[in-house]
Amino acid sequence: MTRIAVEGQATRSHPAERGTVNLHVAFSGTLRNDVVDQVARTHTILVEQVKEHVLAGAAERWDADSVHSYVYDDRVKSSHAGGKQRVRRFRASARLSVTFRDFEALSTWLADVMDVDGVEIDRITWDLTDDTRKALQAEARIEAAEETVVRAQSYADALGLGPVAPVAIYEAGLRGGGNGGGNGPVYAMRAASMADTDGGAHVELQPRDIDVEITLSADYEAGVGAEG
Repeated sequence: MTRIAVEGQATRSHPAERGTVNLHVAFSGTLRNDVVDQVARTHTILVEQVKEHVLAGAAERWDADSVHSYVYDDRVKSSHAGGKQRVRRFRASARLSVTFRDFEALSTWLADVMDVDGVEIDRITWDLTDDTRKALQAEARIEAAEETVVRAQSYADALGLGPVAPVAIYEAGLRGGGNGGGNGPVYAMRAASMADTDGGAHVELQPRDIDVEITLSADYEAGVGAEG
């Protein structure tokens, strides 16, 4: 009786269904109250816009879970003997995250906020809905498991061992001594480019398809003599 250990892999690709924008509003200056007011005023305007997108169904959710402020010293040129002097400055920032389901609305909104003073876009991440991801994972698991059968039987046939029988199957990272890798979806995206349309400012987004990958390893036994 011979034990054969094999690996099976499968990938399912699907267009992105959600786009999440992470941005923050930041201002700095010498007067604390002015800086705080600028951040609060701009952040409030953005939140109101986001709420409208959610009500319209273009966005799915939003959150604004962090505010930061700090004091720092800046060295600026002094009129005295060409030297420099320290100036106490204040900086405040507030973050905002919005998840869109309508990518056209996302593109238009991005073009608008990029033109607002104090707004900095950190990143855009792409995702699938939970239902889509689960469906793709289920399909990929079946294909990966079937691949382990084919590979194990190929080795058994090459060695003249006859049919194989499954002993155990492991998801990535669960086999002892494995590398601990997971089976999470792989998110790939293409850099956004700017474009103008007749309808006004617009950011052209072209996210790549999202890959959902499954990796399995399995043990099979072969070479068991037939009864009789």
